[in-house]
Amino acid sequence: MPRVSVRATLAGLAAVAAFALAESPAAAFEIAPHRAIYRLDLDSARSGSRVSDVDGQMLFRWDDGCDGWTIEQRYHTTYLFVQGGEVDQTTAYATWESKDGQTFTFSMRNVTDGVPEEQIRGNAHLAGDGSGTALYRLPDGHEENLPTGTLFPTAHTLRLLDAAERGTRFFVALLFDGTEVDGLSEISAVIGDQRPARQAGGGLLDRPSWPVQLAFFSLADGTAEPTYEMSVTLYDNGVIDDMMIDYGDFSIHATLIELEPIDKPSC
Repeated sequence: MPRVSVRATLAGLAAVAAFALAESPAAAFEIAPHRAIYRLDLDSARSGSRVSDVDGQMLFRWDDGCDGWTIEQRYHTTYLFVQGGEVDQTTAYATWESKDGQTFTFSMRNVTDGVPEEQIRGNAHLAGDGSGTALYRLPDGHEENLPTGTLFPTAHTLRLLDAAERGTRFFVALLFDGTEVDGLSEISAVIGDQRPARQAGGGLLDRPSWPVQLAFFSLADGTAEPTYEMSVTLYDNGVIDDMMIDYGDFSIHATLIELEPIDKPSC
């Protein structure tokens, strides 16, 4: 059963060094630390799908830690099957990423029907060209080489926002987020026209946004088909208020039901 992951929100541009993003003077946006809760529902199930219904909730929290960004993602999902039976899945995912985009720590724990199924922990480091290494504490001693141009999650989101602000339509990324062992992904994004702010009320959603379509390709299996695809509405402060995750035989809709800002620290 696939994990419903937003890949810590989005991905990045393989040809650009990640450390340049946080210091880019051309950026017309500022990430807004926030806490969001999404309701997860089945959007559609194609002919032959084993899944008949999906119900769940996801918490996403993005904090500014002065020298780095922290992301926490927790969700509980229940899958119902056409031939009967159900599976309950709970996942907790947490990361810290330095603001120069070069240091990253990650932790992920997956529990299915109350039984711990998978646990991943480790850290990763990148050089100025985006090449580096991921070292896993769980599984113990596992190591993964990261090619030139690799980005971590927040660095990717910053790069995607920068591309959207500049009117770039197509965007290709290498992303390492620590959600899987040997989990480097290539991500292809299509960015639509900017949508103006709904109103000038100063809220987290009173901002310009873009419709973005993303396709995630696993580099481990080498297949030409995406592992899954996503359609999101991305605001210029990093907030997402609508999300569709398509796994091929079924798709899940994530609806924003709660959103609140998080105070920035006095660094």
